[in-house]
Amino acid sequence: MVRPPQRPIPKTRTAKAIRESTIATAQHRVRRVGYNAFAPVYRFLPLWVVRLLPFIREDVRDLLRRRKRGEEIPQDTDIETLDTPPQLAEVSPGVLNPYPKYRCTHGNPLFCPLANSSSTTAEPQALTCLQCGFPAILPTKSEIIGNQGRYRIVNFIGSRGLGRLYQAVQTNNNKTVIIKEYLLPQRHFNPQEEQQTKTVFENVAGLVPADGRVQDFRLLVPSEAIADRHQPRCYTVTHSLSNSYPSVRSYLRQFGAMTPQQARHLLDQVLQSLEVLHTQKYRLPSGQIHSLVAHGNLSLDTILILPIEQHQFHRPQFLVYIADLTLTEKPFQPGLTTVSQADPSLDLRALGAIAFDLLKGNWQHDLTSPVDTRGQTFRYQFPEDWPETYPPLQQFILRLLGFNIPFENAKAAREALPQIPEIDHNYQAIALEKEDTKRPFPRLWILLLLLLAFLGVIGIWRLLYRPSIVLADHRFLPCCIKDIAAIPKGRFSYTANENGVWNYAIRQRNLVEKGKTLEEELQQRIPQMKLVYKPQPTTEKTLAKVRNQEADFAITSLIQDLDRDLNAIPFAYDGLVVFVAFSYQRRQNSLPHNLNGQISIKQLRQLYTGEINNWKQLGGPDLPVQLYIPTDAEAIRIFEERVLQTERAIDQFRRLWQSSPSDNFITTETNVNRIRQIPTFQAMRRVLQDFEEREIGSLSFGPLSQVFQQCSVYPLAIAEGLRPAVQPISQHHNQPITPGTDLCNDKGSYYPSVEQFQTGQYPLAYSLAVVYSFDNSLSPVGQKFAEILKTEEAQNLLIKTGLVPLQNLNPNP
Repeated sequence: MVRPPQRPIPKTRTAKAIRESTIATAQHRVRRVGYNAFAPVYRFLPLWVVRLLPFIREDVRDLLRRRKRGEEIPQDTDIETLDTPPQLAEVSPGVLNPYPKYRCTHGNPLFCPLANSSSTTAEPQALTCLQCGFPAILPTKSEIIGNQGRYRIVNFIGSRGLGRLYQAVQTNNNKTVIIKEYLLPQRHFNPQEEQQTKTVFENVAGLVPADGRVQDFRLLVPSEAIADRHQPRCYTVTHSLSNSYPSVRSYLRQFGAMTPQQARHLLDQVLQSLEVLHTQKYRLPSGQIHSLVAHGNLSLDTILILPIEQHQFHRPQFLVYIADLTLTEKPFQPGLTTVSQADPSLDLRALGAIAFDLLKGNWQHDLTSPVDTRGQTFRYQFPEDWPETYPPLQQFILRLLGFNIPFENAKAAREALPQIPEIDHNYQAIALEKEDTKRPFPRLWILLLLLLAFLGVIGIWRLLYRPSIVLADHRFLPCCIKDIAAIPKGRFSYTANENGVWNYAIRQRNLVEKGKTLEEELQQRIPQMKLVYKPQPTTEKTLAKVRNQEADFAITSLIQDLDRDLNAIPFAYDGLVVFVAFSYQRRQNSLPHNLNGQISIKQLRQLYTGEINNWKQLGGPDLPVQLYIPTDAEAIRIFEERVLQTERAIDQFRRLWQSSPSDNFITTETNVNRIRQIPTFQAMRRVLQDFEEREIGSLSFGPLSQVFQQCSVYPLAIAEGLRPAVQPISQHHNQPITPGTDLCNDKGSYYPSVEQFQTGQYPLAYSLAVVYSFDNSLSPVGQKFAEILKTEEAQNLLIKTGLVPLQNLNPNP
């Protein structure tokens, strides 16, 4: 095996070590200061500002680099945008050049821009780099022929490990695939070695469970391996776009060191994948069955990460995939003649070394042999080499590395991870405060004053605008259900609250099509996945069914504080609407007109705690107030959190809350102080009857999906704090409805305002999500069902049930 030349040992080893240690400590403290100062601020920023921050940061960096090099900064520069999905992010290069016989001016020929044949005007179809002779990047529109079809190259994405990544299209069905190209350059592989490597590659590249199940445990395995008979190239084809996600090395280079919470979340996902990989039997393309398969190639480059736009969750939100098994990668490593079976224990040691670098932010560290050499193992033994992290997590990582009491296997490590005490969110701030008391930061008071001024401005803005829902990553919805890969086959069960929004959407007839339910419609479109719906009386029992593996997944709107063993994928929005009797402007006591079509959170709190019992106290007509609430327990929970907010108000609300003894209950002026619980559709009739027949101004709330198509009631706009009131329903011209809008005659001309829900401007909006276990040994049916519901095809069905889609799918609405 050819290795790069060793660097000479510096003469002033002690001075260099002190200098590097000082620089690393200073950088770590600066990152910690930045994290603790600005992490809470991100929750106050509007979504459009948060999305712009990475671009602003990169522009500033580019500006500084140009000024440092003395380049002129162009004033008017056209930016060329690539016609590719944004998740196809370029992957950052590693540290070492795997092909030292090719003297590339850019250090690593895999990342050399001169190897891009499409960028050379002289010989656009050149097969090798015109400078060093290394195999060139495949040109756009070139085709690769495999056993499963023909693939046309769309564009070059980047390089990872020992291969290059391309976005391609399978010509027979126009499905997007990711192709990884492996090279056998002539200076490292003679013709005999090239042929031998191609044969081994076709026999080992790709594995499937021996029992034939389709299981998604976040291990990216190619669906086809292709050896080019005419060129020194081999290819793997992956139908999952996850294979193009950025590596952890790229993540660290862009964002710096991970927090203990983030590192723990990543370890949890990787250990789940390793447990499944190490314990199941797999069949190779050659037909051989292996009872024990190890990854053997874990590094900062082979762990891929996708952050998710769900800023309101308390725990970190990102998906982690592992790619590039040693069975696929090692045959192309120059100088390696045989590929030995990997050891699962080395996977754990490699993961420990990766965790160490995550906490330290060391993206330049090469992990080709993470713990085999004495020098690399030696670096973990000194406390001063570790970043200031959570001590129980540090001990867990040391056990992964083989110190103290090593873990027996991935399953034992995964079972030990939840036993670590929950990481205190204030731990880093407390540790930093202790540091600062020992070493005062220069001009600390000036920085604190500037920070307070900045937070003051943000606080004022926060009063005017604050997203209040969990935002889903919905920027690019796949078209059709048939485009979802690896949909599990078989019979599966799921659950939801029997009085909740989903129960109505899935079971109510005539919503999606005359005489049919959404449940029947979905079953017709995904016949291979038989879903059995078993609703539960409470959300607690619903989630317990998932934890106890009595249900494969659940659907709920209460996803803010899920336990760490459950994951949630939002697929639609809904919201609570507060409604009164319908608007009629010529009626003297019309509540919508007298209230100017709106009500505030504070006024709702006063109403539902008994502080206000007549509308004249709010400047309305002299009418007593009767309050209703729905039978949907999740809606009541959200109402308590968003409107009542304090324990005192919630207790007072519950004391006034009494269930209606019968459907024949009649509201009178003597019992209006009671809060009655009845179904939403019944409440709409009661509100109208109370106003028309008894001169009582009744008020209720319920899910928007069940209210907005009814014209017997008027949904009030909601105001929070000093911000203007927000009406969740808009007309064709994107203007909110008003008390003057004729909701009965204008049916079909108004819809839920998707923008108000997508940006979180409507204070009572919430997400509806699929909740499933993080356990990778279970069927991925929950995750796949969420992917199905997020397709444009399914989103259009959900719109018909009254739910709000993740984004506007039509020009109107």
